[in-house]
Amino acid sequence: MGNTYKIIFRTKIQATKSLQKLHDCLKQLNVKHWAYDFQEFLLTLTSELSDFTRIQLALRSAGYVCHFIKLENMNENRLDTNSLSLA
Repeated sequence: MGNTYKIIFRTKIQATKSLQKLHDCLKQLNVKHWAYDFQEFLLTLTSELSDFTRIQLALRSAGYVCHFIKLENMNENRLDTNSLSLA
């Protein structure tokens, strides 16, 4: 199983049509889960793709102005059940 990354961008989305366009763009990149915070203008997504620049370029070519905020490896925060032993 590959690593899963949480990637955060700051961008403004103004219309529902833009949400569908965003969904289509992220679907082409195999991004399965994403959320948008309308108050903070934050786009948070989870992806197996660690290269956030590829995602950022795809968003920009779709017409979104977005700024990279954070990349976090979600696997580093998970408990490794293979190393557990029962007493």
